[in-house]
Amino acid sequence: MNSFYDALALYYDQMQSDMDCAEVCSYVLSLIDKYLPSKAVTDMDICDLGCGTGQVASLLADKGAGVIGLDNAPGMLSVASDRDSELKVTWTLQDITDFELPYGQDVILSLTDTLDHIMDEDALRKLFSNVADNLNPEGLFIFDVITEHHLKDVLADNVFYEDYDDFTLLWVNSYDEDTKINTAELTLFEAEDDGRYLRYDGVLEEKFYPMDFFKDIAKEAGLTFKGMFGNLSQEGPAPDEERIFMVFKAGDNKDGN
Repeated sequence: MNSFYDALALYYDQMQSDMDCAEVCSYVLSLIDKYLPSKAVTDMDICDLGCGTGQVASLLADKGAGVIGLDNAPGMLSVASDRDSELKVTWTLQDITDFELPYGQDVILSLTDTLDHIMDEDALRKLFSNVADNLNPEGLFIFDVITEHHLKDVLADNVFYEDYDDFTLLWVNSYDEDTKINTAELTLFEAEDDGRYLRYDGVLEEKFYPMDFFKDIAKEAGLTFKGMFGNLSQEGPAPDEERIFMVFKAGDNKDGN
């Protein structure tokens, strides 16, 4: 098994069941319509970086977009491709910080705080540069990130427990306010037919980056800041926001909103 994400892959959708993927898809499309109104979704090429099990990517493909789903966890892509029986999405196994695409994209996405899992600032800079290189003129980079409030006050130094029919997940969380790094020590127990359980252990880290940091590295890459919003909102982030969406544009030298 290449990573703990591969162990999680079969159960990832259940673990994310509180996320309405159709609502996320509709919200992303609303941002695209706002900042790239000249192009219909049926004429768009969209790449989802860190697509996971591909639910949002598949929904965008159902809307008529040409979609590439890119992830570095084979197990996640296996689940995604199994769901995509009509092969509407091109699934590709690549590192999101160092990817190559066959043609320019109108929109590049990165959802469910994927960028926060990148601990190396230089790797993030490389990702933004790569995004800029792979966007068509006027193309959009849309992503979400978690807030420090979510890490410090919601996850904090808590223990979480989820029990399902086929698996049980234990999660010991800790957040370091000095380094801004959140550490989740996870143990997954997978039920076997004979009543035994397989155990998988993994550590997942996320880092809080100030919003100005993303603006700075986007500017370095040649991307223009266009907007910042509360979770699935058309308004600016609230003080107690847990997730923020940001939009950047290629080939646009006008001041952002």
